Amino acid sequence: MLEQLRQVTQAVSFADGQQQKLDVIVAEICRALDVEVCSVYIADYQLHQFVLMATRGLNPESVGQVKLGFNEGLVGLIGQREEPIHVQQASQHPAYRHIPEIREDEFNAFLGVPIIHQRKVLGVLVIQQKAPRQFELDEETFLITLAAQLSTILSSSEINEWFEQPPNEYFARIVRGVPASAGVAIGKARVLFPLENIHSIPDRQTDDIEGELTKLGAAVKATHRQLEKMSRRMQGRVSEQELALFDAYQQILGSKGLAVEVEEVIRKGFWAATALRKVVQKHLNAFKLMQDPYLRERANDIEDLANRVLAQLLSSPHGRQKIEPGTIVVAENITAAMLADLPANDIVGIVSLKGSSTSHAAILAKALGVPAIMGLEACPITRMDSKQLIVDGYNGQLFVSPNQTLVNQYQVLLDEERQFAQELSQDQHLPNATRDGMKVNLMINSSLGTDSSRARQTGADGIGLYRTEIPFMQLDQFPSEDVQACIYRDLLQEFEGLPVTIRTLDIGGDKQLSYFPIEEENPFLGWRGVRVTLDHPEIFLVQLRAIFKASEGCEGFKLALPMVTTLEELNESYRLINQAFDEVEEELAAIGKRVTKPQVGLILEVPATLFQLKSFAKRVDFISVGTNDLIQYLMAVDRNNLRVKNLYSHFQPAILRVLKQIAHECEHAQIPLQICGEMAADPLASLLLVGMGYNELSMNIGSLAKVKRAISRFELSEMQQLVAEIEAFETEAKVRDHLLKTMEKRGLGGLVRAGN
Repeated sequence: MLEQLRQVTQAVSFADGQQQKLDVIVAEICRALDVEVCSVYIADYQLHQFVLMATRGLNPESVGQVKLGFNEGLVGLIGQREEPIHVQQASQHPAYRHIPEIREDEFNAFLGVPIIHQRKVLGVLVIQQKAPRQFELDEETFLITLAAQLSTILSSSEINEWFEQPPNEYFARIVRGVPASAGVAIGKARVLFPLENIHSIPDRQTDDIEGELTKLGAAVKATHRQLEKMSRRMQGRVSEQELALFDAYQQILGSKGLAVEVEEVIRKGFWAATALRKVVQKHLNAFKLMQDPYLRERANDIEDLANRVLAQLLSSPHGRQKIEPGTIVVAENITAAMLADLPANDIVGIVSLKGSSTSHAAILAKALGVPAIMGLEACPITRMDSKQLIVDGYNGQLFVSPNQTLVNQYQVLLDEERQFAQELSQDQHLPNATRDGMKVNLMINSSLGTDSSRARQTGADGIGLYRTEIPFMQLDQFPSEDVQACIYRDLLQEFEGLPVTIRTLDIGGDKQLSYFPIEEENPFLGWRGVRVTLDHPEIFLVQLRAIFKASEGCEGFKLALPMVTTLEELNESYRLINQAFDEVEEELAAIGKRVTKPQVGLILEVPATLFQLKSFAKRVDFISVGTNDLIQYLMAVDRNNLRVKNLYSHFQPAILRVLKQIAHECEHAQIPLQICGEMAADPLASLLLVGMGYNELSMNIGSLAKVKRAISRFELSEMQQLVAEIEAFETEAKVRDHLLKTMEKRGLGGLVRAGN
């Protein structure tokens, strides 16, 4: 059965277009299970009906014509109950509906299973037999297993299908994802891709067909020369059989080989790299369908050869990835380092197939004030290049090739945003305080250095979190002590007179260094934060010495330790901090300079720390709550996983109760408390946080004005009352709805457009 499953799903995955996939499904299932009929009904949610879209064994003319309401027939019953139905005499079942045109009267045995993707019924898979037959249990489980695997294929196939449709006023192509940075953007897509991967090349067209043919010819010749050199170098080192591989490569590239097919696709108006990808994928599909394992493995040879030609194609200036003004950047996985290398002023929006609202790329997008969506449903980003897009960073919606009505609607929204931003700028001179005058420190998070003049203009009270790992991510080796000292010195001098909290190196999880890879099955529960730096004191001590050297002559900066879980980790961190400080103090004293030891605190982001809070409070100078990871660990939710994104919310009742408990214990221990996660940037959440007792909120600079306006319109007692009111709500939706209504009553709906 496993081999049959593999053959069916592989055949379906290599079919082109949704209809061909459905036709392959019914044919392959009839073959695998030796049944007389197999049919697929697809759900149409606009008309609330199931449509027969493919069949083997019933009247083929009924495909696309036969439709059953969601509550009609055995198919409708399967969709309603979301479970298999198996009957030996279908016509005798109370839910049976006779449809003469499909000619199923002679078929008695019936087994149907739902095709479900992320709680949504996409369709129903049915097999039938003439004889009153009791289908075997393994046949039923085979169909259930197959339906589960097909659900993902059909879901992505549906999105692929409408990429082919021209824009029209009655159809909106919407791809849903996670809102990563609030705002709206309208612009042309530019797909970024790794240069060494043939499958990542976007569909890009060209008017210069002759130019592309010339570039292809040059790339093929260069690859021929490269293969000849490799073959000569390997002679005498490997057997003749292995050397024959290079000859095979040369033949594939030869006069009647791969290059000729690529030329044909270029003449249809495609960029050379796109044409290469299309031809290669066609051949790979053919190889992978072969039964012979040896022949299937030859697909790897084709792919390797294609990547060699691709490298030659993209080594020329035409292969470089250019960004024009008004561009929406699209990629499978946009990283913070990638964003840092792009011209920020030309980017109006960001779309990343992977990632989350709390990934480092999302955090940087917020700091830049660029609308972003991440964690999208499976969609063919290679086919987005040069298409017009609308990025709705409030609701996590991406519109591909939108109709003019949608463009006009979002243009109005853009104009409203600009006007609202001007209104918020009028609050800059006002104090960061509640309506009744209680001071609330509004700090900013910084990664790549923040313009201090902009920070002071927004009324920021300082830097509540400086992420030191970003400079590490931009280099190809660990930065030296002197390099780090320069970075930290610039930061401290730029914000002289304002408090600055520097977080020590926090890598692991979704923050990887190319020159220090950490490969783990579950990276978020693995080697992260102080766990790494304590295991590598040579890295930690260099950073600490650099920070202390940079702080010479500067007062008011603090050190924050990430991912502290045990007292042993804290004690060992203090030992290394003291060692580095003593070394720097002695070194500077020799030249008549002095340095002041900073306050040291921990970032509370591991639930275990919460239950040892009294012990930790005796040993640290402050506590900073990192809500991004705290929510992830408390809710057992990978924040980068699209399938469970609905569980990741700072309005979950459990999260709010934990945050209130932390505030209460810190107040009792009389230890300074701040919050530095993305929750602090949410105007709705800021009301609750201040009401709980958090009087220092650190956020991306783009959110500060909104948070400032929100807290300035409420008195402290009103926010405390709001905290008491939400304790009665048992679901995230009710908490959010209550907060939205409260904001609307105060005329602050513009701050929370995402909820409207």
